[in-house]
Amino acid sequence: MPHWTTLHKFSKRAETRRLERLLLAFLEEARVRVLYLAVDSTGFSSTSASTYYTRVLEARGGRLGGHRRGVLTHRYLKQTVAVEPRKQLIVAVKFRRGPANDSPDFIRTLKKVRPAGLPVKLVVADKDYDAESNHEYAQEVLGARTAIPVRAASRPKIKMREKRRKRQAKSFDKKGYDNHRPKVETVFSVEKRKMGAIVLARNTSQQHKEFIFRAFSYNSGRLETLFLLFAEDFYAATWQKEI
Repeated sequence: MPHWTTLHKFSKRAETRRLERLLLAFLEEARVRVLYLAVDSTGFSSTSASTYYTRVLEARGGRLGGHRRGVLTHRYLKQTVAVEPRKQLIVAVKFRRGPANDSPDFIRTLKKVRPAGLPVKLVVADKDYDAESNHEYAQEVLGARTAIPVRAASRPKIKMREKRRKRQAKSFDKKGYDNHRPKVETVFSVEKRKMGAIVLARNTSQQHKEFIFRAFSYNSGRLETLFLLFAEDFYAATWQKEI
């Protein structure tokens, strides 16, 4: 096993853009030819202090995480990912400090998928990403259908002027949304359960790289699981054929 300083030096010298391109190589290993994408974000803590310690310190007027005296909310790291829901692989990672609006990260995350050169058939996301610009990018640039719930769809008195959001409200792909949207939550659950919800890096660029390395680790485990499932199905089919 290499010493931890070797890995640390490699992380500092590695180019973030090149690491993001390597993340797309997992699609080739999984033999993905057409992309379905699910976009969502989740929060990570940037401190190793316990939740109880943080809350007590804030309640006593400490500055750790709080903006006002007694406020228990604190800043955190937000990871936005694009997931291939059928294979449950992380395709792209975008990072910023939260709390912040989710919608601006939609296009920035999908731009990281374009170097793969694969056609995108469907893009799903929750209501936080409902914006005309997001629909336009997914449909016009990627050539994909979108399944993003419209926030004002249940309030008929509110008139929507954007044509793509109007079209989405009238013909929402509920089946595609229900089939693919929950998969990204599964990815977050597995990632945090196996690698924790705390980011250890302190430098901003290193934090971004740590999210990418987390995606590498998760995808490697996922490919192993997919291979084992394939082998299990193969031998089960062979056994049934012999019988």
